[in-house]
Amino acid sequence: MKPRPSLSTFSMILGLWMVLGNCYFNPAVQLVVNPDITEETSPVTLLGVASVLAAPKTVQITGQIVDANGVAAVGATITIISRTNQLDGLTNTMLLNEGGRFYLILSTGETKIRVDQSGSELFTFTISIPFPGSSMITNKSLSGPDVLNVEFYEKGITPAYLDMISSSPSQNETRMSTPTTFTFIFTETLDNLVSDQAAWIASNIITNPPISFYSTIAFNTNQFSISYFDGISSGNYYSIYLGSGIKSQSGKSLSPRLISFYCSVCPPP
Repeated sequence: MKPRPSLSTFSMILGLWMVLGNCYFNPAVQLVVNPDITEETSPVTLLGVASVLAAPKTVQITGQIVDANGVAAVGATITIISRTNQLDGLTNTMLLNEGGRFYLILSTGETKIRVDQSGSELFTFTISIPFPGSSMITNKSLSGPDVLNVEFYEKGITPAYLDMISSSPSQNETRMSTPTTFTFIFTETLDNLVSDQAAWIASNIITNPPISFYSTIAFNTNQFSISYFDGISSGNYYSIYLGSGIKSQSGKSLSPRLISFYCSVCPPP
């Protein structure tokens, strides 16, 4: 007769089986069979990744400065007042170009900027850049002047733009008579090879409430004019959106612009 295993022997075998059968879930064994788990879930590792993401970075950013009438701040001066992250090679001051456009090297975080024109302060504002590719204009000292078409560009490349310099009617203008001609001036000579002028106006001069124009465009180097036909009445605000179908002879598309004006007294012309 074979000896029957004792209770102590059976308990030992059962315990060994439980340890070996579940060794994959044993933290000690995990260090050998899957060392990446500890590294991936380590608070130290996560903190390292977070600090890399939060580290200040250098960005290149451009935009257009306009005054309260929507006129490009040509030749104005930009000065950096303060920034949350100081890095080497950042812009401290610059002159705006012929379209009132700036090209700045900034750091992520917040940068406070002053704009001076003709020896006087135009306004101040803050560019907030939480991470490359994301920006927001905040803390404008005046509501009239503005920063338009802000975007990032690649290091070592200075992109060129077709910008609007001014318009008539102008931004925020209060009209005491009905405008008979609408004129828009730009930074470059315009492409005037327009085969269907009525369709071009309908696609690139979008108004709200609707305004009707005659279907003839008068091009003159870097500007064009269109004649008013119908749709304007007293006591209404009007918005004009200029589309990207407006192009320069060099092939640049217009950076979109929105002009708003108010007709206080606008009888039919």
